Amino acid sequence: ALLDGIRGDENWRKGDWQGFPQQDFEAVIDLKKVTSVSEVGGGFLQDTRAWIVFPTKVVFESSMDGKTWKPLASVSNTIDAGDYTIQTKDFSAVTNKQKARYIKVRAHNFGKLPEWHQAYPFDGYAYVFVDELWVR
Repeated sequence: ALLDGIRGDENWRKGDWQGFPQQDFEAVIDLKKVTSVSEVGGGFLQDTRAWIVFPTKVVFESSMDGKTWKPLASVSNTIDAGDYTIQTKDFSAVTNKQKARYIKVRAHNFGKLPEWHQAYPFDGYAYVFVDELWVR
């Protein structure tokens, strides 16, 4: 579902999103052969009222064998978790045609929701919502 080209929108209830509570999201993409990679990315959602917060950063790594990884790119979030606007954001980076067979994507969860959030008295933690990953 994360590589099917179907993008979600602000209405996450339609089912185009994958949600991950209280943990970082991690996925490995097997390109099936060594490929020249010019861009990597992923689409994310923030709906703070619903406990869905953009990841603090998204890290991309590359590998030739699926065991040894090297940093490819890192994209930090620039939108405040306290922004109650329901919104989507692509976290993507140009990779200068790096060669790789595998790409690892790790989106760092925001973690425990702060005192200003309505979930705080319930020991609430954020969700990471992702709709699509890409390697170009």
